[in-house]
This record gives sequence, structure tokens and C-alpha cells, in this order.
Amino acid sequence: MNVQRIAAIAAITGAVLGGASVVALGAAAYSANQPRAELVSSAHDDGPEPESDTTSNAAPAAGEQSSQLAAASGTDTNAADYNPYLDPLSDQYVTPEARSEWLGKQVVIRECMADAGFDFLEWQWWLGGSPQPTGLDYETSILWTQALYGPDIYNPGGGCATKGDEAEAAARAAGQPLSATETPVDPEAATEREIWLEFQQRVRDCMTEAGHEYLYFEWWNPDGSEAQPLDLSEAERAEWTLALHGNSGGGAAYRWEDAGCWGRAVHESGNDNMH
Repeated sequence: MNVQRIAAIAAITGAVLGGASVVALGAAAYSANQPRAELVSSAHDDGPEPESDTTSNAAPAAGEQSSQLAAASGTDTNAADYNPYLDPLSDQYVTPEARSEWLGKQVVIRECMADAGFDFLEWQWWLGGSPQPTGLDYETSILWTQALYGPDIYNPGGGCATKGDEAEAAARAAGQPLSATETPVDPEAATEREIWLEFQQRVRDCMTEAGHEYLYFEWWNPDGSEAQPLDLSEAERAEWTLALHGNSGGGAAYRWEDAGCWGRAVHESGNDNMH
């Protein structure tokens, strides 16, 4: 599971608890327990592809093949407005049947969360977003996450997500998979990548104000770089990191004002517990 991608999602979705989004991390852990063919969160494994035979007779790997097909169709798979989950030519494509079943399971989870006294927002993960309401205080966000994933939020099990899994398995065994109607995609809505770039610009502006360079990069682009300049000394890297992340406490002690430019960007995006 790509840590950089999880960080990207954590930065802009869910409530921040001590500098990390429990919702995003929980979704990532939940995703890791699912069958590979059924992606269930936007924090899936997008790490490097295994090395393959490079001889002229070798068939391209699945990801390479889909990229070639997409390129052949005129699609720029590295564009910010591109969504691989909705591209039938992409190996990350999520079929309408898979999306319908996922949404059917969400209905079960939503009812369970309602019984526990919590809202669970509509969540089409292939479009980004989060099911957790924004603006929850720290204690409520912990209780919300425990209701969803169980008492140990970093090792999911026993919460409403488990009930959703059980309902899904039972429906499949009966030959009638869960299903629910998908909300049509708004063509004007920002993609996950575009939201990330907007967030990154907030961070970059803040770092510039603090006297540091913050490079442009795209986590989905295999040819991309990273945010930290490579020519910094050890002392300069330490200063750069402090400006980015600050030295805020964790948990209930977390203060976005002490969490550096990243914490400031999260707060300005409305995704921490300080609203």
C-alpha cells in the first residue's frame, strides 16, 4: 500500500486526529483485507509494478497495457482531471457492477452507523471524498471511527464495516449481490487529483512564506519528483521538515497552529477538528 498516496488522501479527507486521518488510515487498512479485484477505498496499492521480461516477445504488464491503450485513445493518464477508476481502458477501472455492490454495502453500513447514533455520508470512493462528516470534535471523531471499524481503529474489526462485509458475503452466497443506485458523476466536479493539487498549492504558498522551496509533484505520476529539494544540507532538511510539519502534539493535544504548513493547509481545507 503506497504510503504517499495514503498521506495524500489523509490530508484532504476525514478528520485529522493528531496530524493523521483515522478515517483514511482505517479505510486503507480495511481495503487491505478485501479481495484484490474489488477496490474499496481510494487508498489502494499503487506502488511500483513488478519487473517484467523486457524481451521483444514479452507481453506488457496489465498496468502498462492499459496505459498504452489509454494513450492510444488520446487520454493523458497523468492529467489532473483523469480518473483511472472510471476509464474502462485502465487496469484500475471499477465496473458498474462493482460500484453498485459497493454502494449496496454502504447502505448496510449507513444503517448500522445510524443505529449507533452517527451520520455516515454518501461515499463513492472512486470519486474521492470520505463518509465521515467534517467538523467533528476530537472525541466524537474517535467514537465515530470506533463505531465503523471497531474498538481498535488501526486494526479494523467488529464495527459496522464488518457488518457490511457479512451482509455482502451472505448476499453473494445467495446469488443476489447487494446493490444500490449510483449517483451520476458531475462532469464539473474536481477529481481526486485536482483536489490534491489545490491542497498542495496551499502548502506551497505557506512554505514560500516561511522561506522554503516546496516543489511541485504528482503522486500518481511515476516520473514525478518529490516536494523536498534534493540539494539541502542535513540542517536545511531539518528546518524544511519543521516548517512543513511543525511540532504539534498528538491526539487531543493536537493544534493546527503548531502543525506547520501541512496542518495549516488541512485546517484551511476544513478537514481537521478545529472548526
